[in-house]
Amino acid sequence: MARVLPFPALLSTLGSHLETDGPHSRGVPRPTHVRPLLEAPNPDAELGRWRMSGAVLKDPRPALYVVEIQGPAGVLEGPPVRFLLCSLTPDAAPPLEHEPYRPRSWCAEPTVTLAADDHGLLRGLLAEAAAHGSLVWEGALDRSHVVLRRIEPSPVSKRIQAVLDEAPIRPLAALDEQRPTLAAVVPLSEPGLQLEPIHRALKGVETFKEETFLTLVAAYARIYDLDEPLTSPRGLATARERLGTLITGHHAVLLVLPEGRGKILRFRQGLDLAHLKGAPRNPTLRSLDLALLNSLVLRTVLGIREPEEAGHPQVFPIRELGELVQGVESGLFQAGFALNPPPVWEVRAVMEAAATLPSRTLRVEPQPPAGLLFLDPEA
Repeated sequence: MARVLPFPALLSTLGSHLETDGPHSRGVPRPTHVRPLLEAPNPDAELGRWRMSGAVLKDPRPALYVVEIQGPAGVLEGPPVRFLLCSLTPDAAPPLEHEPYRPRSWCAEPTVTLAADDHGLLRGLLAEAAAHGSLVWEGALDRSHVVLRRIEPSPVSKRIQAVLDEAPIRPLAALDEQRPTLAAVVPLSEPGLQLEPIHRALKGVETFKEETFLTLVAAYARIYDLDEPLTSPRGLATARERLGTLITGHHAVLLVLPEGRGKILRFRQGLDLAHLKGAPRNPTLRSLDLALLNSLVLRTVLGIREPEEAGHPQVFPIRELGELVQGVESGLFQAGFALNPPPVWEVRAVMEAAATLPSRTLRVEPQPPAGLLFLDPEA
């Protein structure tokens, strides 16, 4: 069982606008004021110096916090997404992904943690807590509106902890094995939460010859050509729509080729994966798009060994489809495979089966920013 606990937070003085001037780590926004901390040789020691110098102030009482993120219209429309900022103890459930990302600081970079919330109980409790919580900070981060509230010790906070004591929860990053970790728990029932896929790019694969590959993969998938080039905004949008349309009752991936060309591989029904050496033993994992890509395409057709391993020299995780297309077009990659967003029910099934996803399977949007508050390393 996971142990979600209040914690003594370290709070910094923030302006009304937080800006990011560099790349995000694993998609976690890094506002300008927190980057020196996260880029220090020892972030926790640096945070301790901030505390001693008075740059951050300690909340004298342990508490839980709710951060609400409302994206701009047209991007994340609808209600805000609420994350519970809390302390997650090392005896919590193992990370959802194999070989998870290790934060630079477990005290400053919140570890996104998914919570099964089949009946919306946690979502309702976070909304209630936010309605009555005390305002800590409100402002803008990039183009999103962010509100941070403190949940005073109360019946609501106890109910939140009681729900999380029983709910399956899984972090998307590694936890500190010795001390509590700053976590951002989000219910899977949040309507504004988006689960985004992490695509795959190929580089230096000698067995990848386009014509031969298409001939061999036809034994496992039907191949659909795309009329619009992926290098145009319209072509990219059409490819996403086509990929999402073809999955009804099937699984599909988008093959990204040079010169903006794209083809959709729609896997045939009734494929027996159990006999394949590289297929997951767990039947729940065998139903994932990424598992089919790894076992059928990368392992069986192309002969790539262990393509799901983190840090693979020939298979690279890519966050954005546009970035994947640009990388193939520039010659950085030979080809790429884009995936559909993983459905919530599929992730929920993996959690219920106590299974582990391949490395870098998914990410969530929006991401709670680092630096709204810190977990005191001396607590």
